[in-house]
Amino acid sequence: MKICKSELLLLGGMYQILAFILSYIDTPLADATLGILYIMFWIAVLAMSLSIINTWGFVHRTNEAFPKISVFLASIGWIPYFSVIYAFLTVIIDYMVTGSNSLTVFLNNYMPVVSVYLSLIALSLIYAIYKVFYKHEDLNMSCYNYNQNI
Repeated sequence: MKICKSELLLLGGMYQILAFILSYIDTPLADATLGILYIMFWIAVLAMSLSIINTWGFVHRTNEAFPKISVFLASIGWIPYFSVIYAFLTVIIDYMVTGSNSLTVFLNNYMPVVSVYLSLIALSLIYAIYKVFYKHEDLNMSCYNYNQNI
């Protein structure tokens, strides 16, 4: 079982952009679509991680069609994974410290973390700019054999 970091980051970046756009639409349909998108994202991550699907054609085709944009998408692809890990760790620490299962610590600690979070996003995008415009590199997706017909 081989987990391809570039594909997971690119998938995370695609999800993050779609979720960002949908979060600004204030309708029940957009909220439902966002929930379905979230579930589909984690199913895709699970399928890619467990190698249920040998080649993830959509992600690879996106990288082939837009190699420079893929670098930027992959640079922000860590956001959904970090958000889930941060939420779980905060709830676990809250339970260990206070003995409650409330989200109080998560909500109280969210605002100080936002500045760190935004600076990490800015650093990720600056690194992507450096990688694309100065090093002239594309996203390397060499985890699987893509010479097959997709």
